[in-house]
Amino acid sequence: MTRRTVIMTKNDMLALINMVKSEEGASITTFDPRRGHPLVKSYEPWLVADEFRKVLSLSKRNGWRVVYDGEPLWG
Repeated sequence: MTRRTVIMTKNDMLALINMVKSEEGASITTFDPRRGHPLVKSYEPWLVADEFRKVLSLSKRNGWRVVYDGEPLWG
């Protein structure tokens, strides 16, 4: 299983983007405090890394700043 977590900040808010990938499937979870609840989207394992990069890039373009970008965790 592969897992990667990014914590971002904008003004006084914190947001989270998390990717989980295994042989069975993959997902990206985003938590934006303005939404009030996490949003989880499922992906095919071979597509999730590209989608994660797109989500991260879009967030940066929208003014979010990365404060933590964890190394991919294996295990």
